[in-house]
Amino acid sequence: MKNVEERLRNLPTIAQYCGVEADEALKKKILYAAEKKEKPVRGQKPSWVRAVPAFVCAVAVLIGAALGLPALRGKENKEPVLTSQAAGQNGDGVELPEGALGKALLDVPMGSISVATPAVPDYRNIWAGNGTANFPLVCVNGRYYRMLTTPQNLSDGLRGDSLGTVDTRTDEPALAGKDGVISNVVAENETVYAVSGMNGAMVTAAVDGKNRVFQRVSFGETATTGGESLSDTLRADKVTGLKLSGVGTVEDADTARALMKTLCDNASYDRAGGGETSQSLLIQLSNGLTMQLAVSGDKVIGCGTWVCPEFFEAFRQAVGN
Repeated sequence: MKNVEERLRNLPTIAQYCGVEADEALKKKILYAAEKKEKPVRGQKPSWVRAVPAFVCAVAVLIGAALGLPALRGKENKEPVLTSQAAGQNGDGVELPEGALGKALLDVPMGSISVATPAVPDYRNIWAGNGTANFPLVCVNGRYYRMLTTPQNLSDGLRGDSLGTVDTRTDEPALAGKDGVISNVVAENETVYAVSGMNGAMVTAAVDGKNRVFQRVSFGETATTGGESLSDTLRADKVTGLKLSGVGTVEDADTARALMKTLCDNASYDRAGGGETSQSLLIQLSNGLTMQLAVSGDKVIGCGTWVCPEFFEAFRQAVGN
């Protein structure tokens, strides 16, 4: 009994730390309720004695919650637990006023709250590889195209004009010259076509019976020919969306097209070489196809390396980053 009384005397202090109202009145209610119970059978503790440890456990759970969520302990930690953020923004959250969390939860239907982090696209590579020194490619009169992982089979409706048939199938395309049509993945005598509306930027040819798509890229020290611009190598006039890994996604077509115009109008040619990086820009087109550029700092890499800080600044502003 003495130990129980001591526990009850200490409950207000413990509960106050957790924000629980456990005053003398509550203790009396517990004792009063216990006295009205029938006497316990031999060997069984009175019900009010059994009730106290249960109450202590409840308080202990609250203490554990407080220790696990420092922001609930009052002013010791100013870091907010939940933040309020307008859609489309990526700025600092707004801290809920002290005590507002419980009131807010009472005003919201059960199950209607979700806490999520704004989606930022992960790195994704859609350039195909074959585990050898040379990626799967087609060369058409000095212009190189790399096979994409998607789509697996291009519809015949997107197949454009014939660009010729493969003259040479070789595992070493760098040693085969640049004249004619060369490939290390398309069989000899197979026809290579332009993708409709993408002449100079994408081609298609049969690989293992499926119409695979190839995107214009650099190969060795060969990139643009005849004074081509970045726009000439992309033909990405009808853009519907952009995804810059680690930064954000633009799904509004008008904004995406404006960003692509900024890129094509301001990009300056740096060098022929490039390579893959751990960041990519995916360009979604209205014909359902997707192109890729590797990204390094303020540079994009596809058919050559191009510098364009204006594009990356505009992109971050567009996604609120």
